[in-house]
Amino acid sequence: MYDAELMAVATGAAGTLVAAIAASGAEQMHLKVAHFFRLASPDQQRAAAQAVDDTAVQLTPSSPEAQVLAWAQLIAQYLAEHHDAMSELDELVVPTPPASKVWNQHNNGTGTFIGGDVHGGVTFNYGGASDGGH
Repeated sequence: MYDAELMAVATGAAGTLVAAIAASGAEQMHLKVAHFFRLASPDQQRAAAQAVDDTAVQLTPSSPEAQVLAWAQLIAQYLAEHHDAMSELDELVVPTPPASKVWNQHNNGTGTFIGGDVHGGVTFNYGGASDGGH
């Protein structure tokens, strides 16, 4: 069994990870999990990838505890074998920002608009990074 401090860290990370899988879906979390477990054995990497899918399929709002416990065990085992990965744990559990949604509208032509003819367009980038007004 792992020491109490390691299990506390692993359980906290596991809870956040399960919530991220529930919010973002398995597809969004596969890359993060694969990156975090990159030093693991191939069997451990496959187990972590499968755990993402299992969590997404089995997670219900009333029963996340079993998923958190399973992830806590995976994370604790990995951290026990790869102590340096502790510094990367934040990257695993920081929520993935939502994907940007972009809409483009282009207006041109003749006719009466408010104030006369309108030429140009507008781009809405909802949820994305600002490009500085360009």
